[in-house]
Amino acid sequence: MDEKIPGLIRYSRSQCMQCKTISELKEYHGLDLTQNPAGKELLLKGEFFQWRCPKCGLEADTAWPCWYFDPEAKLGVALVPGIDSSDAGEALQVMNRNLEGLELPGMKRRAAGNFYAVQELVRARDAGLDERVLQLVKPLIIGQLQSQGEVVWNGFFQGVSTPDPAEEPLHAVLYASIGPDKAPEYGQPIYWYDIHLTNRNIVHTGVNQVVFDMCRQMLDRLGEEPDDGRFRLYDLNWAISCHNRTQNG
Repeated sequence: MDEKIPGLIRYSRSQCMQCKTISELKEYHGLDLTQNPAGKELLLKGEFFQWRCPKCGLEADTAWPCWYFDPEAKLGVALVPGIDSSDAGEALQVMNRNLEGLELPGMKRRAAGNFYAVQELVRARDAGLDERVLQLVKPLIIGQLQSQGEVVWNGFFQGVSTPDPAEEPLHAVLYASIGPDKAPEYGQPIYWYDIHLTNRNIVHTGVNQVVFDMCRQMLDRLGEEPDDGRFRLYDLNWAISCHNRTQNG
């Protein structure tokens, strides 16, 4: 990435919580693909926000304010570290007031609380998927892991694959069928997620097409507002709230 473009890269100093070593941190604040086409590859690779202490090896995820902009995909994402749909109303109002007069037709604008969420939005856009449906899948996967005793921080969409129907069912996948007397079709697309546990382990798991379609139907029933070009935030807490609304009628 070109370091001559002002505002894109800043350097800060970070102190390790374990050994107290101070090291330099390279922060990418602007991932505008009109100026830096390599910004998308850099984001999806993800190494720049996964910090590692050079002395003791402690690992930690970092985040700072950042703007991702891809005009070709019509996607703009504002990273606001720690922002959460449960208390983001005022922040989104300010962001949308600042947006007045700068609207672009067909542009999808989102807020995100960490770099994993920004990656997820990019992957969803590339796959042509509604990220709200992808969010609604998460409580189903996480609930299953919690029933097995796992403690989950969050989960993020990684991509879609279509397995060979002649192969055995994938152990890590949550399958559902279209009826109680019908077996799942194992050749259907699988929607993959990385589920991050609080111990920093990652569980790679997914759901089949039937589960994904169930969540898409849930979104239709919820009657969410159509996209209007303003900043919106859809995350795990939003998905949990939607499931609760559905269960409570």
